[in-house]
Amino acid sequence: MIDVERYLSKSTDYLKNHLIPFWEKRIEEPEFGGFQSNYDRDGFATAVQDKTFLCQARCLFTLSFVLRQGFEFKRGEEILEQGYEFIQKHLLDRVNGGYYWIVNKDGSVQDENKVLYGHSFLLYALSEWAQLSGSEEIKKDACALFDLIQEKALDEKGGYIEHFKRDFTPRPARGDVGCHKSLDVHMHLMEAFTCLYELTGEEKHKAALDNVVSLILVHMIDMDLGTGISMFTQEWKPIANVELDTVWGADRFEDEKSIDITSYGHNIELAWLFTHMLRIRGLSFEPHMKWLTSNYDHTYKDGVDWEFGGLFVEGHKTEGMTESNKEFWQQCEAMVGFLDAYIVTKDEKYLDAYANIQDFVFEKFVNWEQGEYFPLLDREGNIIWDYMSHNWKICYHTLRASALIVRKLEEIKGMSK
Repeated sequence: MIDVERYLSKSTDYLKNHLIPFWEKRIEEPEFGGFQSNYDRDGFATAVQDKTFLCQARCLFTLSFVLRQGFEFKRGEEILEQGYEFIQKHLLDRVNGGYYWIVNKDGSVQDENKVLYGHSFLLYALSEWAQLSGSEEIKKDACALFDLIQEKALDEKGGYIEHFKRDFTPRPARGDVGCHKSLDVHMHLMEAFTCLYELTGEEKHKAALDNVVSLILVHMIDMDLGTGISMFTQEWKPIANVELDTVWGADRFEDEKSIDITSYGHNIELAWLFTHMLRIRGLSFEPHMKWLTSNYDHTYKDGVDWEFGGLFVEGHKTEGMTESNKEFWQQCEAMVGFLDAYIVTKDEKYLDAYANIQDFVFEKFVNWEQGEYFPLLDREGNIIWDYMSHNWKICYHTLRASALIVRKLEEIKGMSK
């Protein structure tokens, strides 16, 4: 058994005295409002200051989440108010509904396309914020956004269409791929619908949650291995995970990735988001233990680097690791996921996996001069990318994970009494 008390103490100190202070000084964009997301290795704002819908929504969620978990964040409520004001003033398309994908620093539109991924995170953010604040107005906005998603993105062939033109006409995310569907988006819709149902208890929100959960279980998981399948045609045929034309994030694609390549970070993230959904719904883990345990064990065996520490980016579902680099967000999701795996199964090997990754993170990933993670390291922990944040890497993974790590370690400490 790992020294839970020691890891709890170190993790609490990191969150409260390093990570939160970094973002308390920087999350708010002081000139035009909204959230600022581009900082270099030394914590200084960079020349690029675009504001992506995804990052604006994720910041709104993350700050709400950290506050609702009971942690202090200076001027948190005030920052939330101004952040949402910017979103509504500059990103909201008042003619067609929905939200633009990217705006410039001053709020002028740079990319007018609509992307479901961003809308799912704003729904998540509003649902979390409404539970924090008790605001009926924010709850109303969350419900209205849910209705928009159901009207515009729900596909008669099952699941959700993910990319649209400004007027919500579906558009291919890449010319030769068509209107694809992805585990990434549907997993985060599950997350958002879970939070919305927690807020409202409404039947239509539960029905939408049940629907997306069913789609994930039927189409998006290899039930024998517990691993996720990344991308599909509109008709649910698995396809290679490809780079999209729409600016999407910081994923690296040297070539198309076969359907047998699976993301260790997404797999373990899916597992803990799924168990969270079950808890909110008051449902039993038992019907899902086979694939959940297979998921945990696959990530434990193939995803964890037992030589140097940390979690690999991805690998072939049966033949092991294919990319040995270590990326920040996979470490975050794996630490939360392995702690949750222990809570679900009581198998101490998952605590060993958590400790392996946490030690690597504190030794290699955290820029202790600033308090945030470096984004990308090689296998041994040498820095490949060194900025603290940019258009696609902000506080979301690191702050959410750090808050959950503390709370789950507290729960595990309580289990041993």
